[in-house]
Amino acid sequence: MPDVYKRKGSDVWQFEFTVDGVRYRRSSKTSDRRLAEDIAIKAEDRVRRAAVHGAEAVLTFPEAVAEYVNDGKSGRFTAPLIRHFRKWKMKDITGPEIRKAAKIIYPDASPSTWNRQVITPMRAIINHVAEAKRLPKISVTRFKEETKRRPAGNTDWLKAFSKTARKLNMPETAALARFLFETATRVSEACRLTWDDVDLQLGVAYLEKTKTVPRKVFLTRAMVIDLANIRSLHPTRVFVAANRSTVKKRIDKVIKEAGLVRLTSHELGRHGFATEMIVRNGVDIATTADHGGWKSRRLLMETYVEGDADREVIDRVFGKK
Repeated sequence: MPDVYKRKGSDVWQFEFTVDGVRYRRSSKTSDRRLAEDIAIKAEDRVRRAAVHGAEAVLTFPEAVAEYVNDGKSGRFTAPLIRHFRKWKMKDITGPEIRKAAKIIYPDASPSTWNRQVITPMRAIINHVAEAKRLPKISVTRFKEETKRRPAGNTDWLKAFSKTARKLNMPETAALARFLFETATRVSEACRLTWDDVDLQLGVAYLEKTKTVPRKVFLTRAMVIDLANIRSLHPTRVFVAANRSTVKKRIDKVIKEAGLVRLTSHELGRHGFATEMIVRNGVDIATTADHGGWKSRRLLMETYVEGDADREVIDRVFGKK
């Protein structure tokens, strides 16, 4: 039976007990003695079971999530997982149980959603705690995803788009479209770009805040001309468009007027860049990843394919007349 006591000047009950020669002292966080005694008994029982059977015998999934998040990891997608596994011990969670849970939590979702919002975070949480406590790690089979062919930006589409944008007196939108396509820049990154980040003489731009790491992008001669033509529109920001929503509205307006196939900013930009580099011009994966800022070369390999970056390849692919 744990010893229950109060410290001088405090109404909260403390308790202590010994397991395998180790003394444990904790607060019950209550002023109710009977409740404090119950908490103390359960705490001692938990420590004894962990000492006999191992930490995995008592660790619950919500506790594992708490440790995961407290260590600075993302808590995204964890709320539905906690609701489903709230009474589960970590030792009872297996790969098949996780796959079963994905279909229960998101009954109408696609395999890609099950993988992204259940398989990936569950595996990350369990293996993070397993590594910290020297417990067995888990392996979970991902659901097979259907590969959808998405439309991609190309030079002909960009020429038609730019011509229409200029006719509509929207030179900034024309320049932005070219920038997304020729540098694989994300919309959010483009919206943050300032003139201090651009050197038109050298033909380079510096993306300081990106999804992965800062990078330098090379500008074609046509890109330099487009940027020079909009230099006077704003004293600090290169592209006056404030956010993704603004960009979408402007791009959609030009697409509708030009009668072009609708492309999202991603399909025009990063997807178009990779397709132009790898599929249409045979540039190798490593070079494409370096120029486009992909951290995972494997992702590029899986998506577009059945060294150091330099300017030459960009001019060769995008600088053609």
